[in-house]
Amino acid sequence: MGRGYRYHETIYHKGLNLQKTIGANSRSELRYKIEIQRAQWDERLNKKLESENKKMIAEQKRAEKAEIARNNEKAILYAEELTRDASNIQDKLDSLLVNDLTFEKIDFEKLKTFDQYSVPSPSMPMMIPEQREPLRSDDEFNPKPGLLVRMSKSKLEQFNADNDARFNATHNAWYQNEMNNKAQNNLMLEEYNRKLAEWQKNKEEFINQQNEHNIGVDEFKTSVRSGDSDAVDEYVEMLLDKINIPLDYQMGHKIGYTSENRNIIIDAFFPTIESIPRLKSVSYVKSRQEFKESFFTDNQIAKKYDSIVYQLALVYLNRVFSINNDFDLIDAVVLNGMVNTIDKATGNDTVSCILSVRVNRDKFESLNLSSIDPKAWFRSAKGVAAANIANITPVQPIQILDKEDERFIEGYSVIDSINEGVNLAAIDWKDFENLISEVFGQEFSSNGGEVKITQASRDGGVDAVAFDPDPIRGGKIVIQAKRYTNVVGVSAVRDLYGTLMNEGAMKGILVTTSYFGNDAYDFANGKPIQLIDGGQLLGLLERHGHKARIDLKEAKMILNN
Repeated sequence: MGRGYRYHETIYHKGLNLQKTIGANSRSELRYKIEIQRAQWDERLNKKLESENKKMIAEQKRAEKAEIARNNEKAILYAEELTRDASNIQDKLDSLLVNDLTFEKIDFEKLKTFDQYSVPSPSMPMMIPEQREPLRSDDEFNPKPGLLVRMSKSKLEQFNADNDARFNATHNAWYQNEMNNKAQNNLMLEEYNRKLAEWQKNKEEFINQQNEHNIGVDEFKTSVRSGDSDAVDEYVEMLLDKINIPLDYQMGHKIGYTSENRNIIIDAFFPTIESIPRLKSVSYVKSRQEFKESFFTDNQIAKKYDSIVYQLALVYLNRVFSINNDFDLIDAVVLNGMVNTIDKATGNDTVSCILSVRVNRDKFESLNLSSIDPKAWFRSAKGVAAANIANITPVQPIQILDKEDERFIEGYSVIDSINEGVNLAAIDWKDFENLISEVFGQEFSSNGGEVKITQASRDGGVDAVAFDPDPIRGGKIVIQAKRYTNVVGVSAVRDLYGTLMNEGAMKGILVTTSYFGNDAYDFANGKPIQLIDGGQLLGLLERHGHKARIDLKEAKMILNN
C-alpha cells in the first residue's frame, strides 16, 4: 500500500508559497516529476493572476461605462456586446458536458522536446596577419651612394654603417611588433577556445537534459501503463487540469489510484453557487443615459448550478474512464464533489462534500453522453447528494480518499498493546479484532455509545457490537474485522449483510487491512453497510491519537513463513 523511492528533492514555489517533496526511482524520472509539478504550480499561479486581472478589468469596464454612456450609439452597441457575452457564458455553462466530449488527450510525444540548441557558436576571431620580415638586401636599405661618398673611403664606410643601423632599427621594430601580434593572437585564440569549449559544454548539457526529459516521458508512460499508483495519479491529474470551466473559481483535485483493485478515487473541487454569473442582459436607456442590467432569479441560478454540478461530475468521470482507451487500468471510479465554502454555524472556512458517486467501467461505457440527462443519470447510479444541491448540504462520501502522507510504509506507535513499527496486516488475527473493538469504542464513546467485543470465532460472524444511543440514527451496529493481505471480495460483504439481518442491526461495518473489490462495493451500494479499507482504518486510528502502518507485501512474507 505504498512504495519507497531512491531519489528525493524538495521544491518550492515562491508565488504560491508552496513546497513539496518529490520522490522517484531514477534521476530522469525525478527531473520529469519536478518539471511537471512546477508546471502545475505555474499554471495555478497564472490562474490566480488571471482572476486578479479579471477583477481589475471589471473595474476598468465599470469606469468605461460612464464614458461610453455619453455617446448613445456607442452605449447601445456596448450594451448589446455585454448581452452577447453574458449569453455566450450561459450557453457554455449549459453545454459543459457536450463541449468536453472532444477534449484533447495526453500525447506523450508532445510532452517531449526536440528543440535545436539556439545559442550560436562563437565566431573565430580575426587574427592579426604576419608582416613581411625586412631584409638587409631590400632596396630601402641599399640606396646608391653619391659620387663624393664613393670617392671617400671613410664616407662610404659611414654610409654603409648608417644603412646597417637603419636596417637593424627597422628589423627590431618589426620583430617586436610581430611578437606583440603573436601574443595578442594567442590571447584571442585562447579566449575563442574557452568560449567554444563552454558553448560545446552548454550544448551537450542542453542535449543531455533534453534526452533525460524525453527518457523521463517514456519512463512515465511505462509507469502509467504498468499501473504504478503514483504515475497514474499524476497522469489523471494532468488530464483533469485541462478541464475548461468558464467560471471564476479555483479548480483542484486529489487523486488516489489503487492498482490492486483497479479503483480510483477523485476528490474534485466544484464551484459554489456564488461563482455562477447572474447577468442575463444589458440595455441602454437613452432618456436617463444609463445602463440597465437584468439578472437571473435565485431559482434560475439554483437550477443552473444544479445542472453545472451534475454535468461536471460526468465530465470528470468521462475523462478518467477515457484512460482505458490507451491503458487498461480502471474498473471503477469514486468521485467526491467537494466545495470550499463557509460554515454558516461558525463563520469559518470549511470543505464540504456535496455529492459522491461510484461508477463501474462497463456501466459508464454504455452511456450516451451526448444526449444524457446528467441529474437523472446520477440518481440511477445511486449517487449521494442533497435534494437541493445549491444549499451546499454536506453528504458522506461513498469512499474517502486519504493520501495526505505515505503512512502505509512508515512505522508509528499504536495502542499500548502494539509495539512501534508493528505491521497491522501481520499481527495475530485475535489481536486485530481486539484492536478494532478498542478503536470503535473510542469512536462511539464521544456520544455515549459503547462497543462490546464478541468471542473470537474466525468464522465470519460478529466480531464486535456497537450500541449508538442517538434516538434518530442510533441503534445496534455489527462490526467485522478482516486482517487480510489480499483484496476482500463480495462473499465477505454478503456474510456481513446476513449477520446484520440475523442480529436485527441497523448498520454493518466491515474493516480490513487490505482493499475491497469492485464486486464488494457493488453489493454494498444502497445497503446499510460501510466498507473501511486499510487507508481509512489508518485515518480512523490517527483521528483518535494513534498511529500505525500497513505493508501488505511485508505481511504476506511474514504470514507465509
